Amino acid sequence: MAQKELRSGGEFNIVQCDIVLSSGKVVGLKASIMGLTIFEGIDQLTVTGTITIQDSFNLASFGPIIGQEYLRLKIATPGLSGGENIIDFSSNPFVIVSVDDRVEIGNGVQATTMSFCSREFMINQRTTVRRNLVGSYAEIVRTMIEKDLDSGKELYIEPSGEKKKIIAPNVKPLDIVRMSMKNAVSKEGNQPTYIFWETTSRFNFRTLGEMYAQPPVMTYEKTISGTRTQNGARDILAELGAIENYRITSSPDTMWNYTKGIFSSELIVHDVMSKSYQKHIYNYNESFANEKHLGKEPVAVNDPDGVSVSSFPARQYLKPTVGVGTLDESYEDGCYGYSFNSNNLNLMQSRKSQFGMLEGGLQLNIDVVGTTVVKAGDIVEIKIPSVSAVKTPQNETLDMLYNGNFLIRSLRHDFDISNTKHRMSMNVTKDSFEPSKARGTT
Repeated sequence: MAQKELRSGGEFNIVQCDIVLSSGKVVGLKASIMGLTIFEGIDQLTVTGTITIQDSFNLASFGPIIGQEYLRLKIATPGLSGGENIIDFSSNPFVIVSVDDRVEIGNGVQATTMSFCSREFMINQRTTVRRNLVGSYAEIVRTMIEKDLDSGKELYIEPSGEKKKIIAPNVKPLDIVRMSMKNAVSKEGNQPTYIFWETTSRFNFRTLGEMYAQPPVMTYEKTISGTRTQNGARDILAELGAIENYRITSSPDTMWNYTKGIFSSELIVHDVMSKSYQKHIYNYNESFANEKHLGKEPVAVNDPDGVSVSSFPARQYLKPTVGVGTLDESYEDGCYGYSFNSNNLNLMQSRKSQFGMLEGGLQLNIDVVGTTVVKAGDIVEIKIPSVSAVKTPQNETLDMLYNGNFLIRSLRHDFDISNTKHRMSMNVTKDSFEPSKARGTT
């Protein structure tokens, strides 16, 4: 069959939308959809969403829909092909978890809104792990997803270098994954910044550094709508890359950075066997070059008096170890929460600093035309115009700070069925500056 061409930005094609009732009966919803929203983000473990259908059969009662149905969904952007360019939950369906709203809209028809989530999250709620787990944290995460959560989805895992033996005392698989995120150190680069999340194409267990190293998948620019090519045709690429609305939501907060120990912190490592201790001071400015960031310059170096912002270890951590030279020398609790070994305990400070800067860095919310290509965790290039009545001699056209490569932290897909329009709202963030922008130089 010939590939349908993309005629306008935001066009989409719902290939399949079926609900599988608890009785096993399959009901097609493709012609009944009124609205569909899908959420993904690096701060949430699995994909979630809502769907609103036009229900003239009172399906919610006669189905009935009781929160254990499957939703088979497949959405594509015309003109694109490949697994990365499609939202496909047909063979690995979502699970309907609740009926949120039922409103009569006239003529014996009601609008029914249902919430859904990935099947793996539902399995997690009813599964516990109580056995020994041996291997690297990356290998343990793979086991949790593929075996304990019975997932057949694609899984991208960045290898980690440690070897662990963990006793899981009756905890959920995703609790093990969360613990692994906090303690894993990458095999390449010694990076402690692992995140686990699901996009509409796969599960991911990756460090911030590996994400930052990706090339941008899209360039988004604040432009005038209705851009045309030289021959007068609609410029589809310009439509896909156009920022419809944007809002600056965050900039570095020095008080918060001091409080959280982002600029500097002190770690005391206490050996309970030898009754000795070591002290580690984390210095943001000195560590910046050895860490992975989206820009080349830190957000702060000195205060107005010329004193380094990293001169004040405002936060203190205490970690115990058990002996020197063993493979697993430290712990967070007496059950399963093994942490970094004593040689890597100071990486905990680096992890907390990097995630703190991501939380309190440069953030934007942007509304753009939707496409199935863009995922949470991708890098996008942002171009925001300079808003200034008085121009500098250089006559900058772009904002000095909120431009360049940003990480997509969260992403919301909205499928407007009546207008056949796919829109996305995303939160993008970065933790550093480019050299010419960091100090106001030109």
